[in-house]
Amino acid sequence: MPLVRVDMHTSLAPQQARLSAAIHKGLVDGLEMPADDLFQIFRLHDLGELVYTKTFPNADRTDIVFIQILLARMYSAADKQRMYRHVVDELKAVGIKQDNVLIAVTENEGSDWFAPEKET
Repeated sequence: MPLVRVDMHTSLAPQQARLSAAIHKGLVDGLEMPADDLFQIFRLHDLGELVYTKTFPNADRTDIVFIQILLARMYSAADKQRMYRHVVDELKAVGIKQDNVLIAVTENEGSDWFAPEKET
């Protein structure tokens, strides 16, 4: 059950639904997770509130979309690399430049999560 936090400039707010769908599709396809496993938080920022270099590492940024993904520790390095590629490809398809995307994954244990089960 990934928890995704996205920080981006308010200028991208009109695209939020498309970005949400693109990120989610990248996770579903890249990690082969269930399509109904959707938990995202979007935070919008004014210009100047997101600080980043335009060139590191070998990038040509015109903006930034920070994506932080909290995952249970169950995916291999190859799984995560595949997921990054899928997310970036989906974002490119909705007009976000690859160099403008920064993804960071943090992992924890399954016991660190609570999600209610169906009540009987």
